[in-house]
Amino acid sequence: MNSKLFIIPMICSLFTGCSNTPVPIASIGTAGSTSGNHSIKRMYIKDTRGSGASFAYGAVSGYSGASADIGSIGIPKHIDGYWAKYHADEDELINFYRISSPIDSNLAKQKIETLRNYYKNHKTFNTSMHLIVDGPRVRLYYTMNCFSYRMDCSPKENADPNGWVIHQSNDATQLVLLFDGTGEASDTPFPGSPYDK
Repeated sequence: MNSKLFIIPMICSLFTGCSNTPVPIASIGTAGSTSGNHSIKRMYIKDTRGSGASFAYGAVSGYSGASADIGSIGIPKHIDGYWAKYHADEDELINFYRISSPIDSNLAKQKIETLRNYYKNHKTFNTSMHLIVDGPRVRLYYTMNCFSYRMDCSPKENADPNGWVIHQSNDATQLVLLFDGTGEASDTPFPGSPYDK
């Protein structure tokens, strides 16, 4: 038997065998709010690889808010966290929230792939996830960080047939929404939460 006939398919399988392995899609995370000051003491996004990242940045406000290196995160599949809202005029927490919810990873993957294939010329590894808390509402976005005031962000033809890509105003980057959910609310800290002292 010709050993080349055996070795060549084996080598090919080494390169193609990992093609279905989930890959990291973001290394920067931000956490903020569009409705005033909040505190995020615990917020963890788990991905389909079994790892994940923390978006617990403490006191946050504004969009896109605080930013940090999150290592590398893949397709999100679960969110778990505790956060609270500050009183508008005083430095005290007045409402407390928690969430533990699955994220539709198949839909998230489709949206991420749509954005990754959206641009004609823009290619970057400077991708990020944005977590936004507004009272009990939590949203998770993904962006390729293409800013039209200094980059070519023109889309390919028929790049977004499902209408998933969100175009922000003021030349801000395009986003896709990966999760939009509502947590439980309480006037007092949840027992066993980071706010329960």
